[in-house]
Amino acid sequence: MKFTDIEYFDKLSELESFSKTAIFFNVSQPTISFAIQRLENEMKKTLINRNQSHGEISLTEAGKVFEKHAKKILQEVVAAHEEIDRMNQPTIEFGLPQIIGNYYLPKLVKHFVGNPFFQNVATNEAGSNLLLGALKNRRLDLAIISSVEPVKIEGLETIEIDRKKYSIVVNKDNPLAKQKKVSFEDLADEKFVSLKEGNVHPIAFRKLEETYNVYPKIIYETPDINILKKMIAEKTGIGFIVEIAVEKQDNLATLELSNEKVPEFIISFVYKKDLQIPGIKRIVEELRNNSVFDQDR
Repeated sequence: MKFTDIEYFDKLSELESFSKTAIFFNVSQPTISFAIQRLENEMKKTLINRNQSHGEISLTEAGKVFEKHAKKILQEVVAAHEEIDRMNQPTIEFGLPQIIGNYYLPKLVKHFVGNPFFQNVATNEAGSNLLLGALKNRRLDLAIISSVEPVKIEGLETIEIDRKKYSIVVNKDNPLAKQKKVSFEDLADEKFVSLKEGNVHPIAFRKLEETYNVYPKIIYETPDINILKKMIAEKTGIGFIVEIAVEKQDNLATLELSNEKVPEFIISFVYKKDLQIPGIKRIVEELRNNSVFDQDR
């Protein structure tokens, strides 16, 4: 089976025209026809219905099945090309959400200063969910992400490194600031500001809402944790933020949630199991075994 035959079939199923497909690939129409015939002979099934009068085609049931697998084949070949190309490049693409980067990256840089592997790391900042998608699509080599449940995805290796708590964060002048703890039910009428989708915070907040059947109003969302904290400081609303994101200089008050079932902020290293980039396993093992994360537990 020729790879080009699969490419021709995929484009033909999209354009539904032999002539348009031939023009797209800058080949003759018989070239496309012979490619389809070869595939049909190999599959021992008719893959397309030909409308000779209009020059248009439609997929048979067998053709629809073949098209589904053809797309997967083409996607895998593209992914293989990208990964092989990256094997020849020294840069290691490392994903970090903003909060985790702010908290852990200075410690990582300090710990690994002089390490030749980490001189070739390029950091990519995005929300954990977006980074996870980039790992699946092989656009990243390694990421430190957060989740509300342990990450268990086929093809990905996960090393859990820490768990942190979420807090309710308020302006220090807010009456709630006088309390050390608060129940989520008592916050039903409060106005919240939140991080946008793509981050794990909205997922954890929804899980908390569904658990206790309490749905406070979210009046504003931002992708930036620093903007979020400034909005809380300006009394725009209160926040639901992981404890490591709030620092002394933020001048904010944090309250522990007294509820029993509060989602955790689970921090994990995640990377592709079959990744073949020189040094990646050593990097993972060094990160896995160093003490930089242990001191805060």
